Amino acid sequence: ISTGGNITPMHRQLHLIILTVLMAALLAGCGGNKQDDNEDLPEARPLLEEGASYLQDAQSFELEMDVSGYPVNIKTDKLEPSDDEPLLFKYARGVFQAPDRIDANIEFGVGEFSTTAQLVALDREHYFRGQLLGNRWIRGELIEGFSPASLIAQPGGIPYALLSISNLTMQGRTDLDGLPVFHLSGTIQANNVHSLTFGLIRTQQGTINIEVYIQVKDRRVVQIRLIDPPPVQAEDEEPTSWQITFAGYNRDVTITPPPLQEEN
Repeated sequence: ISTGGNITPMHRQLHLIILTVLMAALLAGCGGNKQDDNEDLPEARPLLEEGASYLQDAQSFELEMDVSGYPVNIKTDKLEPSDDEPLLFKYARGVFQAPDRIDANIEFGVGEFSTTAQLVALDREHYFRGQLLGNRWIRGELIEGFSPASLIAQPGGIPYALLSISNLTMQGRTDLDGLPVFHLSGTIQANNVHSLTFGLIRTQQGTINIEVYIQVKDRRVVQIRLIDPPPVQAEDEEPTSWQITFAGYNRDVTITPPPLQEEN
């Protein structure tokens, strides 16, 4: 505003009014965006139910399981080296074919060393090969009592576990390795995550914390995180963190028994 001379008190007041209006409009715009973001958040329970239904109905999906913190022992009658050096589960990655098949690579810890094995399981019929076995296929249970059918069983499977979460809370939107996701949190009965961890989770009673990440775009579950407390005798140790990631829903997959080497 040009005064053509000295600025009068009336002009100063006009300037202040204009500045105040502009600042108010700017703040309202910023606040409005935040409010719109909150309004875009879906309700936690229906979102979780939708994500669970995609897992339940999937003909196949890729599965990645990673653990850190307090070690997880694994029982097998084929690869256990000795009582002094127990076999520890560290990582698994594979593909599930409904209703009861899985092909996965599994990493184990043996003392200060690591070893890997490939598991092909058709229900309770397991085939595996590993470095400790000269990479020769062997028929027998690699993970005691495990069947891939348990992953989507009703009741007891992963979708069932998700629907059983209590104290469910929508934490908001976040970024997961570049993927926009909704972040949910809650608690779950430990006996409901048995299949989710291939039956390897240590805690069998009580509740544990769970985090669920669901993709914004297609409402599919992409990751689940669990916190498993250490055993009583090691209560000062770090808990076990389970991170289970899902991808590749409904891809064309065919899992068949591997050829067994004939014994002489």
